[in-house]
Amino acid sequence: MRKNYALDTSVLIVHYYRKDLGDILKRGYVNLHTLSETFYVICRMEGVEEAARYIQEIVKTVKIVPSHELALVAGQFKCKYRISLADAWVLATAKVKNIPALFVKEKEVLDILDKLKDEVNIEFL
Repeated sequence: MRKNYALDTSVLIVHYYRKDLGDILKRGYVNLHTLSETFYVICRMEGVEEAARYIQEIVKTVKIVPSHELALVAGQFKCKYRISLADAWVLATAKVKNIPALFVKEKEVLDILDKLKDEVNIEFL
């Protein structure tokens, strides 16, 4: 059986520019914070209309996790570790849904990977 994943913005950006990873997106869980971050990253590069188009495409493909399920867990990750709030939300999504978090390798997460292993499973593209 193929895995489900909590998707980081970095994974969605790879999908946007390379148009691969479609199978992973179909098994992906995304929180609203990640959608917002994805929007502004694409908006800065490609404009508002293109960013909105992509977000509309994504929400038809992934499973959206409601924020109220994640808020406290994301806050706990942010309190405990020196990570971005966006990464804390991805980790919270993974923990609440009991699935791996999927990132493109980034220094911030790699630096604390050993500490995070006890709380959540993390994988990289």
